[in-house]
Amino acid sequence: MSDIDNEIEQLIEPNLRKRLYVAFSYPVAPIDEIVPYIPEHLRYMMEFEDRIFLSGPFITEGKLVGEGMTVLLADSEEQAAQFMRNEPFIRRGLRRFEIKLWELREGTLTLKTKLSQTRFDIVK
Repeated sequence: MSDIDNEIEQLIEPNLRKRLYVAFSYPVAPIDEIVPYIPEHLRYMMEFEDRIFLSGPFITEGKLVGEGMTVLLADSEEQAAQFMRNEPFIRRGLRRFEIKLWELREGTLTLKTKLSQTRFDIVK
């Protein structure tokens, strides 16, 4: 192993290195065909929220439907793909998806909770 390989290995050794499956989804149908199914999509995502680490759309101001990203808590790529195949937009052929294995290594996450108000804020 080269000196640079050793240095890289030492630098990433303490990283979290949590592996997650990230699903990117893309519309393949016109917006007017997708919009009627938004409530069904939202209900699905809320029902199975325990299988989701993070999820949401990429935002373009003034545009209701676009690309999205869902970071899944899955044991395998097949399990992640099955979750996405059952998602209403995809099941109806209105969106397509691709899955990538992602290793979480760096970052900061601080949450401020108000338990009496059932809310939290992500602190910047």
